[in-house]
Amino acid sequence: MPVPRFLAPPSLAVSASVAARHGRRPPLRRRGDVLLRGALLLAATAGSAGVACADDAPAFDRPGIGFASSTLQRGQVAWEQAFFDGSYDRDGDVRSTEYVANSRLRIGLSARTELQLAIDSQVWQRVRGGGQDRRGHSGGDASIGLKQALPSTRDGFTWALLGSASLPVGRAPYGDAGHRYDLGLSAGWDLPQGRSVALYGNVSDSEDGSGWSVSPSYTFYAGDTLSAYVEAGIGGGEDDMRALGSGVTWLFAKRVQLDVSVLRGLSSQTPDWQGGLGISVLLR
Repeated sequence: MPVPRFLAPPSLAVSASVAARHGRRPPLRRRGDVLLRGALLLAATAGSAGVACADDAPAFDRPGIGFASSTLQRGQVAWEQAFFDGSYDRDGDVRSTEYVANSRLRIGLSARTELQLAIDSQVWQRVRGGGQDRRGHSGGDASIGLKQALPSTRDGFTWALLGSASLPVGRAPYGDAGHRYDLGLSAGWDLPQGRSVALYGNVSDSEDGSGWSVSPSYTFYAGDTLSAYVEAGIGGGEDDMRALGSGVTWLFAKRVQLDVSVLRGLSSQTPDWQGGLGISVLLR
């Protein structure tokens, strides 16, 4: 089930300028084309080698506000790449646009534990209006996380914890947002006919203060390869936001997933629009 992930670190994706205030980051032209060609090549390779992986499709963390409530198995490796995670916000005459190429590597350490390494490899920003017209791009920040699946005695129920720490390796304003620590919990309940519900919560602490966020989601359609969900997000403190959104995933070759998602901001502290397009691949 596509348990969301799209608004603040490690799971909420907002914008970089605005994301510095609430969360995460979302790419553009030349470098984005290279990422796209490379991802499609890798997807084709993965598809032709599909017999080497497990029969069951993995639970990828993309897309959405939260993350999957299960972990990779020991020895499994997954790569999740944003072709672009973007945001658009208008404040009076000032319009801000951002695109981020986020890459995430997930490594199964045991049956219930996985390591996550992530980086915003490129961040593009543009600000127009109000007498200004600025644009630029650079590398963003990185993060390291540890995800732990928790014991469950109920069929159809899974839950997991994800703790992460940011690594401010980028340069301002595209990165260098300072140290930040997140602890998130995601729980999922299977429903009849392939449907499911999920609940995600996260608390954070950074140099600018602390924050919290909560996101329920509902997967209302889940076929053999296609699935679709709706979600809502609310947060406070440094993660202040209000948003509603939806997304679609397409799984093929049992190990490659394409995703598209959109969020509509409902408060002044949330970007007006956020959207994402990405690919996730089970490498082994």
